[in-house]
Amino acid sequence: MRRRPRVSLWTLRIILVLHTIAICSQPIMAGYFLAGEVDAMNLHSPIGSTLWLLGIVQLLAAGAYWLRGGGPYPTLWSAVLCVAEFVQITFGYLQNFAVHVPLGTAIVVIAVWMTVRSFRRQEVTR
Repeated sequence: MRRRPRVSLWTLRIILVLHTIAICSQPIMAGYFLAGEVDAMNLHSPIGSTLWLLGIVQLLAAGAYWLRGGGPYPTLWSAVLCVAEFVQITFGYLQNFAVHVPLGTAIVVIAVWMTVRSFRRQEVTR
C-alpha cells in the first residue's frame, strides 16, 4: 500500500498559490506601465525574474509529490512552466512583445489551471 501524498500535496498547493499570485500580478503591472505609470516596470521586471525561481521551487515540490505517490502531471506542467518562464524573461528583456505577450497569457492560464486543479484533485489512495 502506498502512502498518501498529503504533506507533499499541501506543499505543492501552497507553492502553486504563491506562484500563481506572482504570475497574475505581471499583466497588472504591465497594464499600469502601458497606461503611463512608468514606475510599474520597476516591479514588473524583478517579479518576472523571481517567477523563474518560484517555478524551480514548484518543480521540486511537484517532483516530491510524484515520488510520494501523486501523479506525474504536476511535475510535467511545472517543467513546462519553468521553460516558458525562462523564455518569457528572455523575450521580455529583448522587448519582443510579439512573443512576450501571448506567452505571458499562456503562462497565466497554465498557472491558474494548475492551481485550481490541485485543489479539486483527490488524494491518491492505492
